Amino acid sequence: MRRRLTGSLLATVGLVLVLLFVVIDRWVDREIYERLDFTLLQRAKALSHAFERRTPAQLEHMVQDFDPGGHTEFFTVFGRQGQVVLLSANSRGSPLPSGDSSEGTPRFFDVSLPDGHAGRALATRLPDHEDGTDSQLLVIATERASWDQAERHIHFALLGAVFAALALVVGIGLLVMNHVFSVLRGASVEVERLDADAPLQPIGDEFPRELQPFAKAFNTGIERLYDAIQRERRFSRDVAHELRTPLAEIRASAELALSNEPSAALKSSLANTVEASKRMQRSIDTLLLLARLESGQEKPSLDPFDLGQMLNQMIEALAGVAGRRDIRVDTETPASAWVSSDLGIVERISSNLLRNAIDYAPKGDRVGCRLQQDEAGWWLEVSNVAPSLQAEDLRQFGQRFWRKQSEGGTVEHTGLGLALSFGLAKVLDIPLHFSLDGRRLTARFGPLPAI
Repeated sequence: MRRRLTGSLLATVGLVLVLLFVVIDRWVDREIYERLDFTLLQRAKALSHAFERRTPAQLEHMVQDFDPGGHTEFFTVFGRQGQVVLLSANSRGSPLPSGDSSEGTPRFFDVSLPDGHAGRALATRLPDHEDGTDSQLLVIATERASWDQAERHIHFALLGAVFAALALVVGIGLLVMNHVFSVLRGASVEVERLDADAPLQPIGDEFPRELQPFAKAFNTGIERLYDAIQRERRFSRDVAHELRTPLAEIRASAELALSNEPSAALKSSLANTVEASKRMQRSIDTLLLLARLESGQEKPSLDPFDLGQMLNQMIEALAGVAGRRDIRVDTETPASAWVSSDLGIVERISSNLLRNAIDYAPKGDRVGCRLQQDEAGWWLEVSNVAPSLQAEDLRQFGQRFWRKQSEGGTVEHTGLGLALSFGLAKVLDIPLHFSLDGRRLTARFGPLPAI
């Protein structure tokens, strides 16, 4: 963005200054030529006045005296038939050209002088001594070298002024942009530090006046977002607390009825009620745990434990669940994989990932579970075939109560497991990523610090 703004500034200011240079240059050229033409006209009037008051002998004497230092001025007088009547002494017998007669008189034109230099000439009619009619043509010329040199000096001065102005404007613009961008960089650091678990810190106090509306709108939007997060947390916490007591009563009543040896049909219904209440209890516990995690009430502890042994025990505990769906779990775990982290949180994340893979994999398929170590630590990978998932579905992972409708296991899952896993991973500050390679979904959790 900075390059685009700098380029736009250079282009705009450069174009304006170039146009200004062209306009001023043309004006200077016109003024110089007008001044030169005015000088020639005044000189022609003086010569015309002298020609009116002098006799031919006096004119011859004047011609001999018309030889200024440097040979910069010349004149020629032409008769009615175009013949040369009189020449300045410094012309050395070479008359000046009279220019294009169709332009009338007085006419100004550029000319090559008898001494080979470039010059500027004026052709004008002289009044006749006898009847006052215009009969003779006076052509007077002067060298342009000094005028051209002055014009070049002005051109270079203008060009230097244009470049200096361009550098000055661009420099000031870059300083202003750097200041604005430094303010925005500072604001970006503040935005990056925003945490829903910490008090809101508004931005924009140091913004220039032009950016204050943006800062105000941003702070308003963030405040609304914070309010929505807090409302969601309060709702989850309040609902979970309100449901725990009646749910416990339902479960206790069903278990009590089961202990009294009911009929087979009633026993089946009561067993289903107990299982449903257990699932509801797990959902409520999960909501409460998420609320505690998101509010910062739940803090991780660092425990040394063998991650490989924990996974093997977990897979053994899930053998019954996998067996009912004819799922085989392929494990690649080392003899030991000691890590330092919160045992309870890592166990909950690993259990959720494995249980999801077993429940959502097609019946009779295989689930992969392996541990890998690199310089950063240990990585847990859990994979399963997910034929109905699409790449865009991965963006929904971690949203509460989201489930792919066509996937299996919807009775056992409420859509909170991955939300809890992501929340727990965030508490540990350890990434949890999902990828879809063809039809195979892979969850990658780590690195867990090795010890």
